[in-house]
Amino acid sequence: VAENEAVLDAAARTLACRGPGATTVDDVAEAAGVSRATVYRYLGGKDEIVAAVIGRETQHLLEQIEGLVPSAGTPAELIETIVVAAVDGIDGSPLLHRLNNEDRRETLPFITVDGAPLVGLVVQSLRPVMRNNVTFELDPDSVDVALEEATRLVLSHLTTPRLDGGRLDSSALGARVAAMVSPLLQRGSSQQ
Repeated sequence: VAENEAVLDAAARTLACRGPGATTVDDVAEAAGVSRATVYRYLGGKDEIVAAVIGRETQHLLEQIEGLVPSAGTPAELIETIVVAAVDGIDGSPLLHRLNNEDRRETLPFITVDGAPLVGLVVQSLRPVMRNNVTFELDPDSVDVALEEATRLVLSHLTTPRLDGGRLDSSALGARVAAMVSPLLQRGSSQQ
């Protein structure tokens, strides 16, 4: 496991420096001090390397978000907090910022047509945060629907410029996503 993490660390460093377009399996192997075969064994080819790095960085970001969510609040407050923390975290991470900006064309498939694992990771990680931190019980299915839609809206806003060429700041995006998604949340039954 330690060697696997070392290879993933080397892949993240290489992608942060070179971007996906200029990174090869050989570059990752050299950075990790392992053979090319070792990189393939642990991570696979270039697409799998990029997906693994995006997945790990997203997991780290989600762990940070969990610590920022208030212990109790309305669903809209929680969604807004999550969105603001996610956007600020992406912008604050040199690697995620690069992948979302300079290297957007190379990483777009990983968050769009091949993005189901990423969306699933977000929903799975934030589901307990939503269920455990609202002031009333929520229907579990509506939590999953709301988190999936919130994730899709955030990804869309991050990857598609507005008509004026810019994008909403994290606070404005958080408020907008919360307003759009919180009505999807339904109260759950108090019966177990």
